[in-house]
Amino acid sequence: MTSEIFDKAAADWDKNELRVKLARTVAAAIRNAIPLNTGMIGLEIGCGTGLITMELAGEMQSIVATDSSAGMLGTLREKIGGQAAARIIPMQIDLTTDISPLAGRTFDLIYSSMTLHHIKDTAGLLGICNTLLIPGGFLAVADLEPEDGSFHGDMPGVEHHGFHPPDLASLAADCGFADVNVARIHIISKEDALCSLWALW
Repeated sequence: MTSEIFDKAAADWDKNELRVKLARTVAAAIRNAIPLNTGMIGLEIGCGTGLITMELAGEMQSIVATDSSAGMLGTLREKIGGQAAARIIPMQIDLTTDISPLAGRTFDLIYSSMTLHHIKDTAGLLGICNTLLIPGGFLAVADLEPEDGSFHGDMPGVEHHGFHPPDLASLAADCGFADVNVARIHIISKEDALCSLWALW
């Protein structure tokens, strides 16, 4: 059901200035926190139309951009061109149910923005990320701090109304991640909702 909602929204997704600004903010936070280089292989979980991946593609060797929504990936494929075509690999995957399409692959960086609150089994996904990273690899997650539900309204598929950053940092440590850092990177004002966006890496 959630994938169908995003399928329908994909064509107009990038017309929302808030989303575009948010993607640029997250991409900048990743650059500031992680030493990107053109030898790195990345994985984005919940890439949507690829707003963040398009920002980072030129700074890495390649990025596997995954999403469960065919519509979102279709829009991303339309945007990929030139040198980015060789660097971005769109894949329709729901990593919470099947990671076999990534069998044999490992990554230097895994990142995700505004996706974790749609994932019921947070620890399960963090554990999957840990298995897919090379030793010494990086995980970067950006999502909402706790809010009262106003941000999404009655949208289906929202499993969490944000996260307490220290709690999720502790959960990441329990899943095998070391040197976990958290920082607030953005304030989102959406209609009647004012929310803070934080990043974990």
